[in-house]
Amino acid sequence: MATRTLQKFRAEHEIWRKDLAKILEMPEEELEQLETMDKVPPEIAQKLIAAYTLPADYFTVDVDAAAAEAREAQKLEPAAPFRYFFVVALVWHLLVQVVNALVLIPTSIFAALDFTVAPFFNNLESLCATVITLVSGIYLSSYIRKKTKYRGDIINYEFLYPYLSGMAISCLSSFSTLFAAKILDPANYFMNEMILSVPTFIVTLLAGAWFTATHLQAAVMEPGKKKDKTLLVLCCVALASRILAGLFISIANDFTGQSFWYYFNTVLSVLLLAAVAAGILLGSKKKPQLNKVWFTALPVVAMILPQCISMIAAFAA
Repeated sequence: MATRTLQKFRAEHEIWRKDLAKILEMPEEELEQLETMDKVPPEIAQKLIAAYTLPADYFTVDVDAAAAEAREAQKLEPAAPFRYFFVVALVWHLLVQVVNALVLIPTSIFAALDFTVAPFFNNLESLCATVITLVSGIYLSSYIRKKTKYRGDIINYEFLYPYLSGMAISCLSSFSTLFAAKILDPANYFMNEMILSVPTFIVTLLAGAWFTATHLQAAVMEPGKKKDKTLLVLCCVALASRILAGLFISIANDFTGQSFWYYFNTVLSVLLLAAVAAGILLGSKKKPQLNKVWFTALPVVAMILPQCISMIAAFAA
């Protein structure tokens, strides 16, 4: 518990020490000593309450609790929750993309300068970007809990926000690769990719924001059939998207242009995603004591393990 001190009182009311000393009829030196005390002496408090027409509990109220109540009162409860979640998710996705782009700059520069970059370093950069993306879910959850009155499962799904949304939009960029390699002029693949990069970025950004907003809205729902149905749809979308992403890349490379490890990791990521979905939809209800496994351990493993395998394979090659 923290109450107002004389120093805090002067700061709140913008009073000079010499002026306050005159009101209290004491030397400035004595007032300066009183300002170092954690509490205002009762006789001094009574004089100030009378002089400034303050509430009777002004110097005894818990200012920390009052500040916490004020912050709680300022929290939002938007009239259009989905629109609020969509805007927040859109900004969040954009910031994550910018940070990840900065992480991937070194190898991009080397590639632009036609320098050879070992696959290990490409995979290492991608792993760092993945970890950043994964951790970003904590900040998304924290922001919403600080700014709004929404609770529900917001905090439980922290690692699922970036993981499921990343899986759900994976087919979009993969289809862009297929479109550039097979449908447009194959001889100008690099130019095709450059032309498609901007519209692909915009579409994936909007689709990812929509998916995350839907997930956030589901997170604040009370447990029930509607919430279960929404989560089931989201997991099915993510699974279908990941399967399509692997198929599109395989077609773009005539099913032979990727290494064994790519296909191994594609199958592994689909199986891990299925395990995450099963944990969310079934495990959290039948074994709620293992929620740390369903909502934390499985998404983290599913997001990082395939990339770790690719990095080790590249290092061993």
